[in-house]
Amino acid sequence: MRIASALAFLALVTGACTDTYLYDERRLDKLPADRAIALDGDFCTPSTNDVVRPIKILLAMDASQSMIKTDPGGSRATALVELMNTLPQDPEISLLVMLFAGSTSAYLTKTGLGQFDRLIDYTPADKQALEQRLLNFAAPGTMANRDSTDFVKPLADIYEIISRDIANTRLMTKNTANDTRARYSVIFLSDGEPTNNQDDELLCGDAVRRVRQLKDLADDVKVNTVHVFRPTQPIDSTKCDIDGGTGPVGGSACRIPIIPPGACPLLQVNQDAERLLKMSEIGGGDFRDFRNNEPINFLNFRFGQVRRTFELDTLVASNFSALPGSPDDQADTDSDGLSDQDEATEMTNPWVRDTDGDGFSDGVEVHFRALGGAFTPNNMPLPDGGGLDPGCPPALRGVDTDCDGLLDCDEQIIGTNAQRVDSDDDGIPDMVEWQMQTQPSGKDLGQDPDTDGLSNHDELLMHMDPHTVDNAKLTAQGYRYGLVRSGPLDDQGRQCFHFRVDNVLLAPTIRDTRDAGNPDGGAPLFRRAAGYNDVWLSTAMKPGDDPTGRTVIRSFRTQLPRYPVGGIKLPVDGVVTVKPEDFILGCGPQQ
Repeated sequence: MRIASALAFLALVTGACTDTYLYDERRLDKLPADRAIALDGDFCTPSTNDVVRPIKILLAMDASQSMIKTDPGGSRATALVELMNTLPQDPEISLLVMLFAGSTSAYLTKTGLGQFDRLIDYTPADKQALEQRLLNFAAPGTMANRDSTDFVKPLADIYEIISRDIANTRLMTKNTANDTRARYSVIFLSDGEPTNNQDDELLCGDAVRRVRQLKDLADDVKVNTVHVFRPTQPIDSTKCDIDGGTGPVGGSACRIPIIPPGACPLLQVNQDAERLLKMSEIGGGDFRDFRNNEPINFLNFRFGQVRRTFELDTLVASNFSALPGSPDDQADTDSDGLSDQDEATEMTNPWVRDTDGDGFSDGVEVHFRALGGAFTPNNMPLPDGGGLDPGCPPALRGVDTDCDGLLDCDEQIIGTNAQRVDSDDDGIPDMVEWQMQTQPSGKDLGQDPDTDGLSNHDELLMHMDPHTVDNAKLTAQGYRYGLVRSGPLDDQGRQCFHFRVDNVLLAPTIRDTRDAGNPDGGAPLFRRAAGYNDVWLSTAMKPGDDPTGRTVIRSFRTQLPRYPVGGIKLPVDGVVTVKPEDFILGCGPQQ
């Protein structure tokens, strides 16, 4: 686990000599406040049935007439049925077979539409019928000529199918949890090249790239490719007359060199395979090449697992009310990234993270204003709807879709994903990185910008400032972690842990003096008293079958701990107990 490096370094530091706090003149007239609390409890990794990831396979096959020559035995259809019989009969596995020829796309689905069918709904008779339909496909009516080949059109159809399926799934489930999103695997099979050269769109443009980019809305989207060349008669490998025909003719340099038709048959076949190989690289998938009578099979593509085990990646605690390093005289009462002192300077509301209600929190506006952005955190809205900083749609103002503490419009300008708690999959939630001044949309946890020997990752865990050399303050201000396994895996595939995070320092937040009314008719009541802190604790899990896969973040958030007011802190024993069920996936109740 990555926290091990931080624990080892902390042990080294605490054993070293330092003159920090040997003498503090404040003790002459003020007793030091005991403002440290501990987070103590248990959590478990998800069980194999807790996190279900649908797997959806879209098989796009070239149905031009040339396939009769290059795959005369129809092994592509046999491979399809073999794949269907080999995949687990799980309701979360779906399939869609699409044929393309010329500008025609046909769907061999139960409805005839571009919609995924559950694998378990296919009977043996359905599979046999599907095999026959694939091998005997004929373009209906006056549809485009099957003798031509077009790659861009089917890729556009694939993009539309997957994007529509993602949107429909979201509407049906109303679920924002990242780990339940589907993994889409496209298998794009052809024996040749587009009739009209399309390399500018395929290899240089976005025909493949935009399909791959849908992974930001799903668990993953991969474009795998298959090249088929299994003719009954070998081609003439001695013929190769390409004088004057090589090199790109117009277009971009990333195109594959063009050779005259029939000038060099073997080179042409190799170029067809190269094109599909490059498409798979752009699409983040795998490439398979079937030649020399090798039967086609789809069994070695990596589709992932529907039900998977998870391993602990990172446990991190943070206090959103306390600045990095937790100075005892400063606080951020509204957890907007702007200290209360700075809020007074900016004339913003220290109890409201978005003072002017324009959708951008005060801390974000001040930060990007310093970088030259046209932001004013304390604008006054006008009756006609004007007066506010532009850029955030009214419907998104005040919205936090993923409940990570960052407003959706903040995430747009920061560059994070408003539907993911951990946009860069590094195990640290976006809000923690933003508050602690690292990059939540890029993998910078291994960097050490202040060159103090502690990486960003370690400084975040200990709630220290990654941009200040503050090693001497570690013993007094650094969070301290303890973590032990609670026995072996249980019968549900869960690994449970007991943890304790000590020295979580509270900050002196100010009371919310806005009038909250009084139902008893007495003196006005305030909305919240002084001293309450916004404490966050999260666990990040990685799928055991895919260490590079998306993290599953479960979080615990409480606003009950209180800085010592009148010498008494809350909880009085200084320990916040956290139970496994307190860790919430996505949005949920907080203490």
